[in-house]
Amino acid sequence: MNFIKRGLLSITRKKGKVLILLAVIFILGNVISGSISIQQATGNVEKSIKEKLGAAATVELDYEALENMDEEEQMSIEIADLDLELIKQIGEISYVKYYDYNMSTWLGSESLQSYQGEEMDDAGVEVVADGMSPDFMLKGINYAPVLDFEEGIGNLVEGRIFESQEVENGSSVAIISKKIAEKNNLQIGDNFTLTNSVMDYDETTGEEKVATSRDVVLEVIGLFEPASANVEQSEEDAEMLDFMDIDYQNTIYVPNEIISNESRYQSEEYMKIDEEYAETVEAEGTDYSDIYTPIFVLKSPEDSVAFEEEVQPLLPELYKVTNAGDQYDSIAAPVESMSKLAGYVLIVAVSATVLIIGLVVLLFLRDRKHELGIYLSLGEQRARVVGQILIEVMVVDVIGITLSLFSGNFLAQGISNTLLNAEDTQMEDDMMYYSELQAYQNNITTDDVVESYEVRLDSSYILMFYLIGLLTILVSTIIPLVYIVRLNPKKIMM
Repeated sequence: MNFIKRGLLSITRKKGKVLILLAVIFILGNVISGSISIQQATGNVEKSIKEKLGAAATVELDYEALENMDEEEQMSIEIADLDLELIKQIGEISYVKYYDYNMSTWLGSESLQSYQGEEMDDAGVEVVADGMSPDFMLKGINYAPVLDFEEGIGNLVEGRIFESQEVENGSSVAIISKKIAEKNNLQIGDNFTLTNSVMDYDETTGEEKVATSRDVVLEVIGLFEPASANVEQSEEDAEMLDFMDIDYQNTIYVPNEIISNESRYQSEEYMKIDEEYAETVEAEGTDYSDIYTPIFVLKSPEDSVAFEEEVQPLLPELYKVTNAGDQYDSIAAPVESMSKLAGYVLIVAVSATVLIIGLVVLLFLRDRKHELGIYLSLGEQRARVVGQILIEVMVVDVIGITLSLFSGNFLAQGISNTLLNAEDTQMEDDMMYYSELQAYQNNITTDDVVESYEVRLDSSYILMFYLIGLLTILVSTIIPLVYIVRLNPKKIMM
């Protein structure tokens, strides 16, 4: 009789021991199965959330590092501005899909009415400020197609985007929101006027007054609307988003050169009216310089780490790379803690399986010492005897881990939901999170992370579980088989 048939017959004849081994494998298999399910689910959450957060990145000051410095270090350090040539160099890195660098300033207008929100507009309420209020944010661009439109922050609904020549020459053209156009009866091709005011502080009255000003005339070439967000929001979140919408509706896109000229005008005029400021500028030998905020959109969120590693050595002291995906670390605490726990449980479960199954098989082999001795004394090769034991154990193993494949996955769903709810309850104060790249991210909260968590029974999970399960049982079986190799049939039969 060959050893394969002997192994299969042994399973059917020794039902008690087989059931004990099956029960042990089933219980330990459930633990391993649950741990793998949770780890794979958390991995899928991370990938899904980082895709939602987007692939944008920026270079900015590391304020945390500044705060950690003592006062003496802060006073002695000189922080350099981000050089335009460096921004362009970073923009040419292979991971970058496209990029832009922006300037911004706030201007008012005597003739252009700002948008104050749906409720104010519907009620016909006009906000009257003491003097001219700088309600309009001019956002400079260098990327002619407008990066905000490419990334879906806003949508061009009428007119056209900028031409490259208009951006390079600083032409007096602008893209405004449709709300502002409707409120002021503006059409494509119309001109509107903003006012660049330089304010002076009157020490006697304690009030600010306009020292000088000049008009900025712009032609409307396009109208945009903010991208709608069809998501349920709490009352507090809705108020914040409404405030952000008002700001965006009052944003005016123009070439960077326009903002550079207006900012330079403000600086030069302020030096004329403030002698102390002028003396400080002359003493320090500093002059007005353009300050840009760079935004780099990567080809994939998965390129974030490689992009940061390549860019960081190029940056001046105290600058860092911030990726949109960095927000994941601050909102994924419940999932991350559960992933770590599942990892520890998996290691313990595999170690316990090797130890327990090894001991169980060893005890069974000791009970069958005479049987194995007879096989060897009859001239059976040790390899074939080892093969018989392996077949007995592995057949039971396959049945046990197949059963635990489904039950372990089911248990993982229940346990992980309980753990997530417990963690989420502890973190319910942290409802919204913000970053420098907020405009280029979807509004993701801890609740979104928890909702994205899903334990699934897919092919990758099944393959991983069978691979780990079978290897673990194989290792735990091979160790006791040393006992068979060392058996001396003469001593057993005496």
